[in-house]
Amino acid sequence: MKKSRKLPAILLVVALLAAALGGGFAVGKGMESAGIMEELLYDLNITIPHIENPQPLDEIADFNVEIQPVPENRDEGYATTDIYEKVNPSVVNITVYGSQSISAIGSGTGIVMTDDGYIITNAHVVDGGTSVNVVFADDTNANGRIIGMDKTTDLAVVKVEKHGLIPAEFGDSGALKVGERVVAIGNAGGLSSTMTQGIISGLNRDLGEGARSLELIQVDAAINPGNSGGPLINRFGQVVGINSSKIADIDYEGIGFSIPINEAMPIIENIVEYGYVKGRAVLGISIVELNSTNGPINGLPSKGVCVVEFNEGCRMQEKGVQLRDVIIEANGREIITSDDLLEELDKFSPGDNFDLVIYRAYDNSTFSVTVELIESLQ
Repeated sequence: MKKSRKLPAILLVVALLAAALGGGFAVGKGMESAGIMEELLYDLNITIPHIENPQPLDEIADFNVEIQPVPENRDEGYATTDIYEKVNPSVVNITVYGSQSISAIGSGTGIVMTDDGYIITNAHVVDGGTSVNVVFADDTNANGRIIGMDKTTDLAVVKVEKHGLIPAEFGDSGALKVGERVVAIGNAGGLSSTMTQGIISGLNRDLGEGARSLELIQVDAAINPGNSGGPLINRFGQVVGINSSKIADIDYEGIGFSIPINEAMPIIENIVEYGYVKGRAVLGISIVELNSTNGPINGLPSKGVCVVEFNEGCRMQEKGVQLRDVIIEANGREIITSDDLLEELDKFSPGDNFDLVIYRAYDNSTFSVTVELIESLQ
């Protein structure tokens, strides 16, 4: 399916903005989310410690989340009030605390996924936290632990030791159509159980700006700080997306984004089982995409990707690759943009050999290397 035109990165409150200011973004296999945040910006170059999950997925008897088809009766759907009554009991407020902080370091929204306490939210909501307080629609609360997160897709899972919860019903995001009515529920601006309504404004929106990205759902329902991690709901009361972003600029209004549940659920299942997304291959570097503006002014080519940082576990230095070297070819494919390199990485797994052609600007030399890909734990 053809991707839509990318929006200007300067207008997005995104993790990629932080990465660009810091010099690059991490390259990995899988989908690189826009990672948009209302509360905090995070640096994609930071490696998240692997969080061991003491309960593997195959030992969790109640973990059986299915995506339901859209009802065959394609009428106008439920009344908005009925949707609220159906879904709001499955929406929680999340407050996050650091290891030595009395005050909260972040907050957002979550979606009850199972009746025994698994809750979906955004990675940026819980990032940096060590403890979580979860408040339910009936004003009861429980301590939560962070099972794991994936900054690449801005998804995380929190677990509370509580049974008898009301899980949301998840619907087929692949069946969405532009113009369809949707609602959002969340802790908007600290106002719990806030509901907003709008329509699907666009589908398959690529906000990655060169990084691996989810193809997001665009909505005009108000998405405010605190909505992060909350549900986007179709007219049948099914959760079809996880709200994670908005364009924040005085010239823009009503442009919000949600992670499609069809793409999110496999990531969530990996987080529950492993604490991270297993099997995502990376080179272990951070890069900057070169163009006719930022390349020549720095004595570099006008295309390709420049190596700006070696991350933990990277094998490229062993092959003689240096900072400011430019990747111009991967497995016989010319690398013009970051997307070119990421698409090649998608074809490989950790431990595979990956062939690169490197250009070194300071002595105008070109050489080939074969490096072993490593597994991303972030």
